[in-house]
Order: sequence, then C-alpha cells, then structure tokens
Amino acid sequence: MLVAYNVVVYGWLLAPILIVIVFSFSADAGLDFPPRALSLRWFRYLAGRDEFFSAAYVSLKVALAAGAASTVLGLLASLALVRGRFSGKELVEGVLMSPLALPSIITGVALLQFFALTGPSDALGRLILGHVAVCTPYAIRSISACAYGIDPSLEEASRVLGASAWRTFRRVLLPLLSPGVVAGFLFAFITSFDNVTVSLFLIGSDTITLPIRILTYLEWQFDPSIAAIATVLIAVTIGAVVGAERVAGFRKKMASLA
Repeated sequence: MLVAYNVVVYGWLLAPILIVIVFSFSADAGLDFPPRALSLRWFRYLAGRDEFFSAAYVSLKVALAAGAASTVLGLLASLALVRGRFSGKELVEGVLMSPLALPSIITGVALLQFFALTGPSDALGRLILGHVAVCTPYAIRSISACAYGIDPSLEEASRVLGASAWRTFRRVLLPLLSPGVVAGFLFAFITSFDNVTVSLFLIGSDTITLPIRILTYLEWQFDPSIAAIATVLIAVTIGAVVGAERVAGFRKKMASLA
C-alpha cells in the first residue's frame, strides 16, 4: 500500500509536467489533449523568435551572477551560523531567512523603492542584487544542512597537525561541504532563472528575463510554443542535476557524512 500511495502521489505531482512535454510536440495550434499528431513544429517556431533567445541570455547572466554571489554569501553565513557561538544567533538566522517568509510581491515592491532611492541606476545590476537577496536563503539552507553533518573534530585534527585556518578550510572543510555548495548554487540558480514577481519590478527595457517574456507572450497568444520552452528548460534542469551528481557525487558524500 505504501508503494501504491507513493506512485499515486508522485504521479499526481508529475502529471502536469508530462502533459506540458506532450503539448510541446503537438502539431496543432490549439491545446487539445491528447494531440492529434506529433511534430517538432513549435521547436522550429521558437528557433526563429530572437526575443526568446535574448531573454534567455539575460536570465542566464542574471542567474549565474546571482547564483554565484548567493552561494558565496550562503557559505559564509552558514559557517557563522553552524560553527559560530554568539548571542542573537537565532535572530540573525531569522533575518537571513526572512525573504522566504515574505510574499514575493512585497519583496519586489520593497526592492523597487530601495533601489529608486539608493540603488544602482543600471537595470542589470538592480536585477542581480534583487535576485541575490531572494536566492541567498536557499543557499544558506542547503549549505547549513551539509555543515551540520560534518564532525568538527576533523577540522580540529587538521589544526592540531599544523595546518592554518585557511588551509583547513580549503583542504578539509570545503571538500566536505561541496555537495551542499553545489546544491545551494543549483537552488539559487533555478530560483533566479524562474523568478517572475521580483523581476517584474526591477527589469528594464533591455533586461527582460525569459519568465517575463513568456508572461507577456501569453497575454496575446496561447499556443504550444510555451510548452516547447518549458520542455527545453526541463531538459536543461535535469541535465544540470545529473551533471552535478556526477561531479560532486551527492549520494556518496552524503553517505560518507552519515
């Protein structure tokens, strides 16, 4: 019964994704399910729409920058929260996690007002900084979960054997944290790439991201081309996760920590 329950639950969760993938190969202009014929028509259609490629390029730049910055900030914050001993740690952690609790639209409006008063005039810079604020909590959670599973005696042994603090961090702690670091970067990257609400308040005329481009496209047209974009993004996401698994070895390293 447990197996049957899991099959039903995961089937229910994955059904919308599978339906989108099927729609992306439809030969029809409508959204009839199941499609009467299969075709690559909408993928060829997307190949001729430069606005989607330019928007994807903007999203990629922003997501890479925001993901890298969020991972570095998340690593530093995680080490302070997990290894540090200071009063008010719970308050600091609550403040760092607050973007997860606030509604996205409130965060977007607040960032818009903040940047209008003190922020950079460059739209791309505003967009990256806004995404860093939203994505950093995901990196903190991922890296902290990994850091809690590392025995502090490994670092103490390294220091006792004469290694400096930097060498201990670089040769002992960072390799052990690599699954959490990679996972934190992936979470931050995907969160930034898919963000709509915050981006809607911070974009400029030359920094329209792919989710915003999709949203504006759906206001005027409703065809399987959006499903084709979703299928490409699903394939890229799966490829990134599989690649990260091969590079970082999540399962093996997590098993060794356990």
